[in-house]
Amino acid sequence: MADKPIYYGGSGRKSSPIYYGGGASSTYGAGSPVYYGNRQYGGMYGGAYGGVYGGTPGGGGDGEAIVGKLSVGRMIRVVSQRWLSVFVFLLVGLIVSFAIYSISPTIYEAKSEFTMDTRRSNSRGSTAIEQAMVDYGDNYAEIFNTRLPQWRSDSIIKKITDAYRSKFPTSTVTDGELISALASSQLELQRNSRIITISVRSMVPETAMALANAYAQAIETFTDEENKARCDKAVSQIHEQVEKFRRRKDDLSKNLLEFKTENKVDSLKSRRDTVQQSLVKATSEILELEGVEGQLVEWEKLLTEVQKNPDRFGALSANVPRAQEISSEYSAYQQVAGEHAALLVNYTENHPDVVAKAGALKAAKERFLEATARAHETGISTLNVTRNRLASLRKKQEELRAEVLSVGQKIDTAESSLGTLESEYNIACQVFQQLVLDEQKARMEAEANNEMVNVGRPAKLPTSPVLPNPLLIFGAGIVLSLGLGVLFVLIIDNLEDTVVNLADIEGRLALKVLAVFPHVRRKKREHVAKFVAEEKYSQFAEAVAGLRNLLDSPRYEALSHCLLVISTQPGEGKTIVSTSIAIAYAQTGRKVLHVDFDLRRPRLAKVWGLELSKEKSFSHTLQGAGQETPDFQALVCKSDIEGLDVIASLPPEGVSPATIFGSSVVSEFFSWARAHYDRIIVDSPPFGLVGDVVSLATHVDSTIIMCCPDRTHFRPIQFCARSLTEAGANILGVVVNDVEMSNVSAFSQSHKNRYGYKYGYGYKYGYGYGYGYGYGYGPKKQKGKDGESGEAKRTADAAAQDAAASADSGERFEDPGEETPVHGSHGSSDGGDDVADEE
Repeated sequence: MADKPIYYGGSGRKSSPIYYGGGASSTYGAGSPVYYGNRQYGGMYGGAYGGVYGGTPGGGGDGEAIVGKLSVGRMIRVVSQRWLSVFVFLLVGLIVSFAIYSISPTIYEAKSEFTMDTRRSNSRGSTAIEQAMVDYGDNYAEIFNTRLPQWRSDSIIKKITDAYRSKFPTSTVTDGELISALASSQLELQRNSRIITISVRSMVPETAMALANAYAQAIETFTDEENKARCDKAVSQIHEQVEKFRRRKDDLSKNLLEFKTENKVDSLKSRRDTVQQSLVKATSEILELEGVEGQLVEWEKLLTEVQKNPDRFGALSANVPRAQEISSEYSAYQQVAGEHAALLVNYTENHPDVVAKAGALKAAKERFLEATARAHETGISTLNVTRNRLASLRKKQEELRAEVLSVGQKIDTAESSLGTLESEYNIACQVFQQLVLDEQKARMEAEANNEMVNVGRPAKLPTSPVLPNPLLIFGAGIVLSLGLGVLFVLIIDNLEDTVVNLADIEGRLALKVLAVFPHVRRKKREHVAKFVAEEKYSQFAEAVAGLRNLLDSPRYEALSHCLLVISTQPGEGKTIVSTSIAIAYAQTGRKVLHVDFDLRRPRLAKVWGLELSKEKSFSHTLQGAGQETPDFQALVCKSDIEGLDVIASLPPEGVSPATIFGSSVVSEFFSWARAHYDRIIVDSPPFGLVGDVVSLATHVDSTIIMCCPDRTHFRPIQFCARSLTEAGANILGVVVNDVEMSNVSAFSQSHKNRYGYKYGYGYKYGYGYGYGYGYGYGPKKQKGKDGESGEAKRTADAAAQDAAASADSGERFEDPGEETPVHGSHGSSDGGDDVADEE
């Protein structure tokens, strides 16, 4: 086997396996051996593909950020897949936040407020006032910023510390600690207001509160002292005139007082006032007694008339002496008179009852007249007393009038001399008052530009510390840790460069997804390839039929006569998909040709169960073609599917595929195939490993690229699409293969929404073969001590490990007795089975 051709292999060492890339003579790269499918893309694409794909080691194309293309869907998908890493970052962030919170000192903050008010005057005052006025700014913000250095000066700090010491003489806080707390304090003008807040922080809440209140009080005192000094300077000249006339007024007031004392004018006036008050009082009493006298006269007349004729008695005023007694007796008299009158209606005057009631009536009348007489006597006595009192008061009234007249004459004599003194005093007072008004006006003008500071809200004892802030520390820790965690998983996801869902394909690759094929529970390739024919009503068959119907649509019909199915790496199912498409077309009654152009590793003969000779081998026929066109019809093999013909190849012993693709016989073959078949489905080698695909793409109508989630990488498929487009090929889109539809979250919910799939089965297989040594026909393997070759032993070990993994994960197979398929990375191998069959 040593004479078999070496195509894209390694250095030719017998004991080393063949991978993609390899030794120094490798076509697609150089350097150390590279494992296709290894997640260390710096080695994979930097070595195996070298300058072909370009870019820096790792995922992402030129111009992409290290985190890749950002979208909400991608971030949700990556975080849901790598939530454990994000959780670890979150846990570390919480631990760090807790450590910071634990070691941070406890700080309390007290806040006091004071208001600042400025009063402006548009009128221009005197020169002295203008010189004394200070312009601190046109608005509160300017005034605050101008005054702030003064409020934080050493003099203010000293006032605060002195006030604190006077209030807390036993405090153990040092001056340095007080000054440090005040130095870190903040004064802030609240927006759109005149309120200034003072914030003082300290490790002791009582100290913070005391310093905040002392600070506000010190600013208020400082401002008041400054305003007073400035105003005093502005009105100093007017103030001198005020003091001069104040002394003049005081002198005149003293002279006036001495004159009044010597002449006893005030005593006379006081006496006159007293006598006048007594006169007024006597006159008032006289008038009152005269009214009482008149009432008593009227009552005396009324009582005299009642005594003469009791029946004419009416109502009496309550002020009449014995009025209540008289009214009571009269009521009794009237009641008895009524009863007597009522008896006379029924009886005669001689009736005993009438006689008795007549006696009672007479007694009641006598009692009434007696009460009236007593009241009359009392009224006469009261009237006599009142008349005597009136006579005494009228005599006293005449005496008071004479005294008032005498005192008035004496006062008039003294006031004639006092008038001059009072006139001078009044003039002095008027001048003094005017000067005082002028001084007040000048002071008001001087105070027009002052800043009035008043303590508004004193600081209260803080009960909870402001630092450390758990919400801030833990919130920042959570946000930063989550941000770093999400950034980390996005970077890892981008560096892995693996296709995960439809959004990656359509968004990042800008390629249309034509179909999504589910995972099938079959092991061998030939079984999976014919699954469409065996299970016509399965979901997999429906997916293939959907792709066929899409290709038959008016949009793609002109491009689907000759289809090329390619992949960027082995194991993505291009042979199975090409076979399924060919069967699907044959089931519609079309004449279909399935061609195996993977000349280096042909698979269709085994898939279709064909026994080929070199005369029927497609690769050998093309290799041996000379100037004459070969008989392509002789290469056609009938399949067990009606209308489906197959052209297959034997392993390339003595065949040079590069020579074949460079000859004109390939064009002649496609011309013959187009003339004899309705549909031609071409199975090609993987793109990137060899240059056959670019050559084939120019002979077909269109190309379909295979893709497997979590297996296909972006950079190879990007390079494939770019290379085919530059070569003039028509790329229809991408077929997503080997999707576990039962696990929607592993791929994308969009599959079910877009295609309606929710399958629970599918095919899944892995390949470990390499393009080199004729697909396993290299030098014979060296056997180990157990008699097995090293490669076979490695294959067996890998198969055993993957079988155990498959059993643990509950992977489903139709025949448990069959050989366990090898899954896992793209570098794993089931090539031992395939190679043995071929050999």
